[in-house]
Amino acid sequence: MIGGKAKFKSISLLLAFVLVFSTSCATSAATSPTMLQKARQSFLYLQKKVELEQCGDHKCLTHEMRSMASGFIIKIDQGGSYGITAAHFCETEVPPVTPAIVYKNFFTATSLDGDEYKATVLASDIDNDICLIYIKGLVDVPAIKISREAPKPGEKVYNIAAPRGIWQPHMVPLFEGMYDGSSGKYAFYSLPANPGSSGSMILNVKGELIGVLHSVYIRFPQIALSSRHGKLLDFIYKNIKKYETYKTVMKLLELEDLFSPIEKKTDVDVAATSESK
Repeated sequence: MIGGKAKFKSISLLLAFVLVFSTSCATSAATSPTMLQKARQSFLYLQKKVELEQCGDHKCLTHEMRSMASGFIIKIDQGGSYGITAAHFCETEVPPVTPAIVYKNFFTATSLDGDEYKATVLASDIDNDICLIYIKGLVDVPAIKISREAPKPGEKVYNIAAPRGIWQPHMVPLFEGMYDGSSGKYAFYSLPANPGSSGSMILNVKGELIGVLHSVYIRFPQIALSSRHGKLLDFIYKNIKKYETYKTVMKLLELEDLFSPIEKKTDVDVAATSESK
């Protein structure tokens, strides 16, 4: 990045895993309190479980790893909600070893009210670290409005996230910071962040989406990174349009839709810690 020496890391809390058959086996106007209250309702606490299996020498080994991230709702339709988070949370990387490791991903999204749903990954852009998910059945929450204008350096911004898994039903941390400018493919923000902040919304003073937090500097976690505003808008509009078209065509053809059936769970016990068990 800058000078080729700056180091930062993806901050979705991903657990390492080791299997026997491998060597090693994410100056502004005042903001209305009502705006932030509404934005809070769009927050999603996301969890991923990955089940891994490696078979060889007439036996199979299994392993499970878990990670978490933040997210938010950007669009509601009759069947559910479209959400945004970080691509490094949605994607799973396994080492190219022999025998091969096979895996399955399972995603859940929990609303601010504490209701849990299964989620489906629709599209991801690893280069800009943005992911689109669908939460079937979640329709009674507001969607974040997307800003048509990119932020300007010095503008006040807000972030709603669950760093280190710090959140509970009806409670989620809110942070205030500034937009610092852009360099290369990154937008820089003066915002505190930690594992669990990945995929969280960055808002302007109007409560409109301007960024998605995905990374943080290792030695100075008060500087956070996002994809640039233009790349974020391109990703969202292109993929929403694509999947809305798919749904329309499949409905006309009376085919099963692309979004897997989702069972809603209520009264979930949400841990207020980032430690995966």
